[in-house]
Amino acid sequence: RATKEEASPYAAHLNAGYEYMQQIRPSTGLPDVKESFQMTTRDDAMKGRWPSDAFEAQCRAFTEKAHALARRVLTLLEPKAAPDLPPGTLAAAHTIWTDESQCTTRMLHYPPLAEAPEPGSMRAGAHTDWTCVTLLFQLPGNEGLECAAHPRAGTTSNASTSSSPPAGWVPVDPVPGGVAVNIGDMLARWSDGRLLSNLHRVRMPNGAAEAARSRYSIAFFAQADKSQLMTVRDPETGALASITAGDYILGRIRSNFEAKFSATSRATDEKQEEGSSSSSSG
Repeated sequence: RATKEEASPYAAHLNAGYEYMQQIRPSTGLPDVKESFQMTTRDDAMKGRWPSDAFEAQCRAFTEKAHALARRVLTLLEPKAAPDLPPGTLAAAHTIWTDESQCTTRMLHYPPLAEAPEPGSMRAGAHTDWTCVTLLFQLPGNEGLECAAHPRAGTTSNASTSSSPPAGWVPVDPVPGGVAVNIGDMLARWSDGRLLSNLHRVRMPNGAAEAARSRYSIAFFAQADKSQLMTVRDPETGALASITAGDYILGRIRSNFEAKFSATSRATDEKQEEGSSSSSSG
């Protein structure tokens, strides 16, 4: 771990570098049981964070292909998501390796579990992505991803903190040659709710054999460029409102921090209450 942190120091404000169990989900109030290497596709974000030249070359080559696929997916979704936009708008809004870029590649490792995890923890707690679309690459033998439909009666922010969706969880096991596609909150908003982001998580292993294995996956998060303007209807007033993709992400970071702080405080209070009960009963 120390070697990885030294080779690729994590910078939260850049969403880049190596992180170890730092991502706390509002749905659990606990850190995800994973480590990851995050590559935001701007040279300023990745300066001093490449472990080696060879690794950088491989990451860039993979990301270019993932980016091309994501743009193709966005083009296919565009007639449903944003029928009033000029054709090609969604794809053109997502660039890589420019000063405007917000797309990110994340390499994920969920380590074996040598002991019982903390109650309520998950390899990745239930959440929706902030993206337009997310591509998830996973090989057979790396099961654990589960998905749920967006609760239409709720809001995106409620969905991202719910660990018990009404329709339940469905396994999304790896398919040889397949790529899992998630619609994210950014596209849900940009489409005025024509498309909804989906809730997903990575469950804890089932049984000792699965717990003894690592789980690996790679995610590509397609997020529109910082200055890209998204004109949508205000959910409360119905009036047209505009926001840049950069400001949208900043807003989500702030709301996620507030929800995370609240969830962490709640979990701490519950532990203290349990401790007080144990002391009283003793």
